Amino acid sequence: MQEEKLYPWRWAILIGMTVLLVSLQFSFIVPGGAAILVMQEYQCEPMMFSMIMSIPYFSGVLFCMAGGVFADRIGLGKVFAAAFIVSLLGALARCFSGDYWMLFASSFFMGMGVAALNANSAKLLRLWFPGTANSFAMGVYTAGMSAGAALAIWFGSRVSAIQDAWWFSFGLMCVGVIAWFAVYRKHPDGEHRSSEPVGQYLRVVVRNWHVWAVAIVAFLVFGMTNVNGSYMVAAVTTLMGDPSLTAVAGDLSTLNTVIACVASMALPVVFAKLFKNLRAPFIICLAGTAVCFAVAFFLPYGPITWVLFCIQPVLMASVMPFTKMLPTLLPSVKPEHYGVVGGIQATFQNFGMFLIASYIISPIAIAATGAVDGVPYYQGVYVATAVLCVVAVLSLFLFPNVRSSVGRKIADEGTAASRAKPAK
Repeated sequence: MQEEKLYPWRWAILIGMTVLLVSLQFSFIVPGGAAILVMQEYQCEPMMFSMIMSIPYFSGVLFCMAGGVFADRIGLGKVFAAAFIVSLLGALARCFSGDYWMLFASSFFMGMGVAALNANSAKLLRLWFPGTANSFAMGVYTAGMSAGAALAIWFGSRVSAIQDAWWFSFGLMCVGVIAWFAVYRKHPDGEHRSSEPVGQYLRVVVRNWHVWAVAIVAFLVFGMTNVNGSYMVAAVTTLMGDPSLTAVAGDLSTLNTVIACVASMALPVVFAKLFKNLRAPFIICLAGTAVCFAVAFFLPYGPITWVLFCIQPVLMASVMPFTKMLPTLLPSVKPEHYGVVGGIQATFQNFGMFLIASYIISPIAIAATGAVDGVPYYQGVYVATAVLCVVAVLSLFLFPNVRSSVGRKIADEGTAASRAKPAK
């Protein structure tokens, strides 16, 4: 098997992808930091506000699959160009939104860019980072989600007029898109485009149970990531028993996000070196996250609260890059099919982020505790999330125990190819 090359331009590609993801994630999350302003400006109740927060991810549910298929057929560059233009137009329309439904519609179209990016991130990073460095690259990329969210909450909580937040996020998205197209290059060795008829290779992919298994993992893992964003500040404030200490809870939430950002870059590389296969570190991180979530709100507020919410992001952040790497680690998936497989996975990822925190975890907590607020309610929220971690552990047994890095997978393929050669 021919050795795959590393090109210096890969670092520019990685930086461009990450800057772009930060700008897109910022634009989605900034309403959360300015929630009171948004509800006052657009005369909406909390439930309607939550729809604004989740609708960009729903556009990903609808279009991630198409983004992956078209990338496999016509190339990454054209797909990204179309999707990012639609996202920018959506962000611009939001700046002029005069009522709730215009805000809702513009937020929907803003999600197109991240749908295309998430659908093809595994394919793109697999091209440019084919070896052990793929773990680090995917960690840096997923750190962009945490970084964008942290910046958005910090900025949104400090604006005095919501239009300022809309225009700033539009400007940041322009910077992200310009940065991306300034650095984007086609890979010198090609993009592994599929020459098969669309119907033929789609049949191959959708009949592969392992593809759906890794999509289920993405649904569960990324659905969990929205729990802290949706509930943590309110939950910790309630645990402290003093609404005037909301800023302290916000500081803990920011620290939690910053730790997640750093951990998602560093730990996947460490685990790739320590473990040959991915299942063991995956289980360690999910189990540790479950323990942190399960006990956090049964203990009185104090230093232990900060300790738990500093350990939890270290573990939780590691499983995000693990999950995004899975399509390129499956032995049964061809490189020319990475786009459509990534599209299926990203569809489930966005669906989990749209659905789990608001429409699964919260109703379960209400049913179990009989409360809609207060410490018992948040105990129910976080225990339900811990149970979800356990379900995610079980989902890891739906597909083979893949290698812990792309580099190890390539080495296996090389060994298999050399053994298959006929003896001279």
